[in-house]
Amino acid sequence: MNYNQPTMKIKNLYAIATLGLFMHVSPAQAQLLKKFQKSLENKASQKVDDVLNGKKSAASPAAEAKVEKDAPAPVEEVYAFTPGSTIIFESDFKRDAKGLMPKKWKTSSAGAIVSIPDMPGNWLALSPRTTYKIDSLMKLPGNFTIEFDLVTRSDQARDIGRMSFGFARDNSIKNYIIDAYNDNGITDTELHFHNGDINNASSDTKVHNTISYPFANYANGLLHVAMAVEGENMRVYVNKSKVLDTKMLRTDLPKYFYLSAPFDYDNQSKVYFGNFVMSK
Repeated sequence: MNYNQPTMKIKNLYAIATLGLFMHVSPAQAQLLKKFQKSLENKASQKVDDVLNGKKSAASPAAEAKVEKDAPAPVEEVYAFTPGSTIIFESDFKRDAKGLMPKKWKTSSAGAIVSIPDMPGNWLALSPRTTYKIDSLMKLPGNFTIEFDLVTRSDQARDIGRMSFGFARDNSIKNYIIDAYNDNGITDTELHFHNGDINNASSDTKVHNTISYPFANYANGLLHVAMAVEGENMRVYVNKSKVLDTKMLRTDLPKYFYLSAPFDYDNQSKVYFGNFVMSK
């Protein structure tokens, strides 16, 4: 695939648009127009590069401004999530040494236990382009719940790249899981901090949907995630706002929880993970 092709097309369009002007102006004016054309080409090239890098959207300035002004996420009139009564796995990192990976987790790259100013407890600092899984081959029951917290630290939410969580067919951490269709992924709930939405997908049931979420309000905040699996059905809540409730899983095949850190970080932004509880 030629990734430079979109940039070349945009440059050609600007060249055609200005060609007619060059034919009817003085040499001095033509020089100014050349500088103006070059400036437009550079901006277009940067925009295309951002889109190809998977971070920036091609949205108009008005659309981008709308993301920053989104209202708070609605809270369900009836918050129907109830955690399981029996804990089958819990990890709060209180006994894990700072600077190291927590003992009950494994990773495709790196991670370290840290403390966060003004936040109690210990947290796992998520390294970019890294997937984390529980270091155990436990068999999950048909019905269970999961809860965990994400803490964001950034100048603005859009500095945080796309991140996701869900279930995979195996417990390998060989590769960074990017979606529900590669590296044995089954489900994938993607948090798009830049675009202000959440994308859900399942390779088991072919579900694919997107819901708006005001991530612009969470540059420096806490996101509490709650998940409920009931056979084939899966519900996901982010800060008590339901973002998924549909069939996502096959009941006859194994599944393992994973968390994929942001694809990248800008301006020294960071996401931290903690307070994980799985119950049945």
